[in-house]
This record gives sequence, C-alpha cells and structure tokens, in this order.
Amino acid sequence: MKILFIMFDGGGNIPPQVKVARALKNRGADVHVLGHGGIRERIESAGLTFEQFADGRTFSPVERRSLPRMMADFAKVTVDRQYGQCAVEVARRLGVDAVVVDVVFAAAITEVLRAKIPTIAFVHFFYRGVQDILASPVGWLQRVRGITPLRADPSALLQIVTARSDLDPLRGTPPVHHVGVVWQGTPAQAIPAPTPRILVSLSTCAYPGQRRMLQNILDAVEPLDVETIVTVGPGIDSAGVRVPVNTTMHSWLDHDEVLASASLVVGHGGHSTAMRALSFGVPLVIMPANPLIDQKRVGAQIARVGACILLPKHAGSKRIREAITNALHDPAYRDAAVRIGARIRERDGADVAADAVVDFLRSSVGADRQ
Repeated sequence: MKILFIMFDGGGNIPPQVKVARALKNRGADVHVLGHGGIRERIESAGLTFEQFADGRTFSPVERRSLPRMMADFAKVTVDRQYGQCAVEVARRLGVDAVVVDVVFAAAITEVLRAKIPTIAFVHFFYRGVQDILASPVGWLQRVRGITPLRADPSALLQIVTARSDLDPLRGTPPVHHVGVVWQGTPAQAIPAPTPRILVSLSTCAYPGQRRMLQNILDAVEPLDVETIVTVGPGIDSAGVRVPVNTTMHSWLDHDEVLASASLVVGHGGHSTAMRALSFGVPLVIMPANPLIDQKRVGAQIARVGACILLPKHAGSKRIREAITNALHDPAYRDAAVRIGARIRERDGADVAADAVVDFLRSSVGADRQ
C-alpha cells in the first residue's frame, strides 16, 4: 500500500496529518508527503519522505501581512489547480494507491478525483468550519471556478474529520467520518501544580495583532499568584515585550510537559492547540487571533460545553485577568474539561483515521474488481 499526502503549510494542521501518516506507515504503508517547502524539516524529522511542490503558489504562514491580504492569499491557494496537477503527476510517478489531501486544497482535491485516484480529504478542524468556508466569499470563488470536490460520490472520496462529532456543530448530515481528536504525544489527566500553572500559546501563523494580544495577556497575569509559561513561535516578534517575573518565555517547548501539571491554557482558538489542552482535562481562555476562520467557532463550542471562556481578540488586560481568575477558581470549567478529556483519551484519532483509510482502499479495490 502506497499513499501520498498533500499537506498545506498552515501550522496546526501539520501535527494531526503527520500522526495519521505515521499510523499508516506502522501498518506497513509506504507513505510520501508533497507540500510547501516550509514544512520539509517537520516532515523529514518525523521519518517521512518529502517532496516540494514543483508548481502552485508559494505560501508561508509566517509572512507578515494584513489580515485581508492573508485571507486573499489563502483563497488563492484553495483554487489553485496547479497543486492538484502536481499531485497527480507525483502520484502517477510513485504509483500510489491513494492520495490524502488537506481540505484547504479544494482545487487539488478536484484534480486528484478527476484523475480517478482514490482520494481522502483530510479535515483537521470542525467540519462546520468547512461549511462556513463554503458559505463565505472563498466558497463562492470556488464555485465560480467549478471547484466543488466535497460534493463527490462518497465511494470516490472519503472525508475524515479529526474532531469529535459531539463537539462539531455541523449543519445537516454530510457524508463525513469523524475519527476523533488525534493525540499529540500520549495525553493523561493533568495533576495541577500547587501554584497554578498557566500555559500561553498563540498561533504559529503571523496573524496581525498577536503581539499586542500577548502583551495584554502578560499584563493580565503579572499581579496574579501563578506561574505562566509562554511559547512564542515564528508568528510573533517578541522583541521588546514586557515579561513579568512570574512568567518564562520559550521559542519552543513540548506542551505535554507543561499540560501535565497545568491549571489553564490561554490560546488563540486553533483546533489543534485547544484539543491538546482538553486531552489533558485542562480548561481554556480563548482569544481568536483570526476571527475570519474557525477559531471563533472553536472557542464558542468549547464555551458551550463549559470548558472555556471566550474573549475577543482585543480584550484588555483587566478583562483577561478576570477571565483567568474565574477559570482558575470556578471548578465547573475544570470539571467540564476533565469530562471531555476522558472521552478524547478513549482512543487516538490517528488510529481510527488510519483504519478508515485502509477500509476505504479495500472497498475501492473491491469496487474496481467488480
């Protein structure tokens, strides 16, 4: 079994795809990855072979630009058929049995389906987020260009969603397969440290305004009796940020090491980071860094089940401090997070996804032989 993954350089979408790719490799699959050059190191360090797109628009999530410009660039990626043409050429050269495509590459999914190659759309956030995109100007642009791959026959296209169906506020009953949250590491119920430990993790993507968000958060925790641990990725220029004495900053840190004893996570609403916190039973304060994508929806859903306080991106330090204090002292938030975490830890979504891909390929081979 030979499988080609087509991955978008978008930050939090990479860990679940890499984990599923490795789960398939552990089942004996020969796995290859095609994607933007910015993900090469992460892919190869995971023991997977990598090839960079020969065609298609360049895209970097850490390029600093306005939010409208970033969303315009994102829209152009979704409708660029060159990614798909490149994927088909590589798939045929390698002789793969299936292609797994990040759902962001809508035009690429269309091209792979047209080539009659078994296709899996990889949805790395709530499927409602996909539905929201389709209802937005981005979806309109796709339809104008004849790009509607998710309407394909389910026998030709498997849509796997690495989210819990009981959290996903999707509309209707689309033909999708929720596989659950893909673990990053091996989550366990957190045992809070005596002094409340807060993990602050904003997006690795360079969303405008995140530096101000970070400073507001640091100002909020300064007078509190807490230990704050901040991870600052390439999306934020932290030079000159005022860091209080109860806070340490790191360019990179394994979140599992902090989550094991954390009381709270303050984040931007990325699905991957939010679910990683909940997998340890840790509640959140969420401030969506990009209100035009799924982050606000993620925060709203976790708030709906009682494990999160949702704040606007531009909330001031006083409001953030009140939210942090409430989340730390009201046990209802942690109780809700603990319940969700227990369900997440029942089974790694990567294993469920790998099984779904194998079953899909078997059914595709059976259909071809009839």
